[in-house]
Amino acid sequence: MIFQNLQVDTESLPSAEELKLKRLAPSYVKASMIGNFIFFGIVGIVLVSVAFFTKGTSNLYHYLAAGVWLVLMGFSTWLIRADYQIKGFALRAQDILFRRGVIFRREVSIPFNRVQHCEIKQGPIERMFNLKTLEIFTAGGQASDLSIPGLLPDEAQQIKDFVIKNASRHEQDDL
Repeated sequence: MIFQNLQVDTESLPSAEELKLKRLAPSYVKASMIGNFIFFGIVGIVLVSVAFFTKGTSNLYHYLAAGVWLVLMGFSTWLIRADYQIKGFALRAQDILFRRGVIFRREVSIPFNRVQHCEIKQGPIERMFNLKTLEIFTAGGQASDLSIPGLLPDEAQQIKDFVIKNASRHEQDDL
């Protein structure tokens, strides 16, 4: 057999932009907001404590810190809502794709033949809203290569089963 390495016409390639992405559960926004408010609540308590113990300093610094805190909290709240509009995933015959990011858009596609294992996780805030996070691992790392938050329990399990089934099918095809 003669080695060939033909050029591919990029105009004929399918576009990921044309994919209809499945959205995350609507309660994911509420869960993210609670986590956000807990974080900024802790930062706010620290700022108030620092202001209380530094009474000799100018009030200008205290007002500046409070203003920065409010702006960052407002920006992160907006970011959560905007990111929800962009986040989504698609299952295809050969891979799973996940899109996220408002400022820095990121699109991750993991071919099933590279999947080592999957995990379903649930933190305390996710538990309050009955949400799960699906993590997909490929070879060579301890951290997940793809993490899809905000899934309903049945949906997370179905996707995990689908990915594992297709990963094992591709593994058998490689043998």
